[in-house]
Parts: sequence; structure tokens; C-alpha cells
Amino acid sequence: MLGRVPGVIVIPGSVVRRAAALALVGVVAMAPAAGADPGDPVDLGGTPVTPSNDPKHTTQLEAGLWSTTLAAGDSVPQQFSYERTEDYSSVHVSVTATPLSSGESVTLEAFLPDGTSCGSESASADYSAPFTAIGVDLQIGPDNATDLNGECLRTDRLRLTVGPSGTTRTSETDLPMTIKVVEESPLKNPDSAAETLPAPPETAPAFRAPAGGEDRGAVDGALSFDQAPLLTSGTYSSSIAEGDQRLYRVHLEWGQTLAARLDVEAWSASELEVFGYSGPTVTLGVYNPMRRDLDADFDDLTDYGSVGDERLELSAGVGPVRYLNRYDDANSYLPGDYYVSVTVPAPTDRRPESIPFSLSVESQGDIAGVPAYADDKPFLVGDGKRSKVASGNPAPPADSTGWFDTRHVSGLGVGAFGLLCLGLGAVLLHRRRTA
Repeated sequence: MLGRVPGVIVIPGSVVRRAAALALVGVVAMAPAAGADPGDPVDLGGTPVTPSNDPKHTTQLEAGLWSTTLAAGDSVPQQFSYERTEDYSSVHVSVTATPLSSGESVTLEAFLPDGTSCGSESASADYSAPFTAIGVDLQIGPDNATDLNGECLRTDRLRLTVGPSGTTRTSETDLPMTIKVVEESPLKNPDSAAETLPAPPETAPAFRAPAGGEDRGAVDGALSFDQAPLLTSGTYSSSIAEGDQRLYRVHLEWGQTLAARLDVEAWSASELEVFGYSGPTVTLGVYNPMRRDLDADFDDLTDYGSVGDERLELSAGVGPVRYLNRYDDANSYLPGDYYVSVTVPAPTDRRPESIPFSLSVESQGDIAGVPAYADDKPFLVGDGKRSKVASGNPAPPADSTGWFDTRHVSGLGVGAFGLLCLGLGAVLLHRRRTA
């Protein structure tokens, strides 16, 4: 066992995380704003596409991520279509929108060429934080694991409509949206899927909070899905300004569960004075690989709460990822990148404050229940691009595969900067002595 080294002060990890988070807030406060203004929504990304409003002349989409906008006051649904590239495949379609008004909503519906509906879903803006990204998604495929006869499964062409939930829209701002399309190969042996693949349990299991794990230092959440940092199991220090939504990625394979916990230290009475009556509300959420916001798969969670004079602890979780979940109205039925979201509403009568917090995440469970597909890379995620996961991003390498991870690279940058400062100091000292 190693003994305590004389002259070295050992600081507990929780204190280090708190100090790092506060230091990060200070750096952000002193630096020019590098992200969106408080209250601005996240950047959805995507390739721009010109929509049609004519059901008979739709805009053809391929697999991929596409961006469009519903102009202020416009309530006419946009018309798109998709043609299957493989018989009996499942077509996954999602719409993610970033409203700026609490009255906004979005609806996605899929149709057969004759107008028969293959499903629809709607979502409305969050009342307290309307800039929060909202999403809807559809899976147009077999009605059950052994189905090969459904009309929506056998059709080659699908018509897709995207628009508001109602026939009128009073918003005075544009509504940016992305449409994500992923085509999933059929199972190699669908007749045996119900017997060979794990089924959802009749009773939901209890949530298991993530283990504290390794202290992985500070990380900035992203203001876009595309730039969300990839987190491995462990604890991170971060911060968020009021009026922002910050995103982080966690990769899940078949059989794995995402568990996330957010902790905000108790604030003193003097610190809370800036907020007036009470501190801001913090919400912890999860988006799936299709970028749709999900309800938790567990009942025993608290995913939002207010900053105050007691420690705030929030939890979120989805999983495990099972193929058969799609037939049981369960959220997690696709492997790939899931997004952990932290959101704080914008203040209306003062400047926004920054909230430091620690975020612990864990990919729980071993890879299990992997379906046997007709294609080795079952997900068509772009033009000619196939992947083993719906997000199109492969699993990250294990921590043991190399020393040069994000933390060590950033450490090298800090070290190099320190050496540069020492070198400049030595030069200046030498000049003074020789002057």
C-alpha cells in the first residue's frame, strides 16, 4: 500500500469537481460568448432540403439527416417521400424541432400511396423552456417480429408529412426542423425472433444509479447534437447558463442501459439572493439515436428540480436496448448514440447565471440480445453509408486502448502552455540579468 507522501495535500474528488466546475464558470464568464445567446435553441444540423406543399409532388428524401424550416405563421404541412431500398425493411423517420414559443407543436405522419395512414406522432413545446428541442419518430415496419404481410411493411414508397399539430399557427418566429431517415434491414430469421430475442419484462426493473466511477475532469456540453462530446462511464464536472440546453453523448449497444445522474451542490443564502424567491429549475433528459426526446424507462426517477439550499440530485435512464421493445411501446429499441440533455429556463427579469454541476453517466450491462440481420451492417444511415448502429457512429474504443483520450490531450495542451510560460519567463529573467 502506498503511504501518504510528506508535503502533499490530498484533496477529495468531490472537492476537486466542485472547484473545477466553479473555475470553468469563471473562465466562461471572463471570455467572450462562444455559443448561442441565452434562450437560443441548439443547432440541429442537417443538409438543407427544399420542401413541397403538394401531396402529389413530394420532395424525395434519401437516408440521412435533412433540415427544413416552417416559416413564421405557416401551418401548411410539408410533403416528403421515401422509397425503400430493401424488401421488408423497417423505415425509421424522426423530426426534431427547436421552437421559440410555448405554443409551437410538430406532427409527423406516414402514408401509403393511396392515403392510408401508417402512423403519426405529435409533440408540443415545453412551457417553461420552449427553446428545448422536441422530437417525434415513427417506425414503419413489421407489426410484430414475425409479420411479413403488413401493407406499410410491403410498400415500396412512403409519403411523409411534417407540420404543426393544428390547422393554424400563431407563432411569429420560424420553426427550424430536421428530418432523420434510417432504413433497417429485416431479420435473417423473423419466425424465430420472438423465441430467440430477449422480451421486455412484465414489470419494469428498478433504476440503478450510475456508479461514481473515475473522475474524468471538466467537459463542456454542446449547443448542437453533432458536437455533443462522447462520454464514457465516469463523473464529469460541467456548467450551464440559464436559457441554454447542453448535450452530451453516451453510446449504447444491444442489451445496455443508460444511467445518468446530475448533482448540483447546495447554494448559500447569499448565492441564492440573485434568483429572488428560488433558484432556477434544472431538467435532465435523454434523446435516442433518432434525436427524439424520450420518457424515462423507469418510474423511480426525479429528472427535474430547483437549485436551492439543499443538494439537488436528478436522475435519468433508458434501456436496456432490445429489438422487441419496439412492439411493446418501449423507448429503447435502437443501438447507437444516446444524448443526455441538461436544460435550464431563461430568466425574464435579470441576466442569466451559470450553474455548475457534476454529471455521472454509465453504460450498464453487457452486450446481449444482438439480432441476426440479413445484412452485416443493418442500418442505412446515408447515401450508400451503412452502419451497425442507427446513429451511424460506431462504438467508442475501450479506455484501455490508448492513453491519448480527450482528457490526456487537453492535459498535454495545458502542460505545453505551462512549459511555454516557463520558457518565456526564463528568457525575460536572462535579459534582465544581462541588461
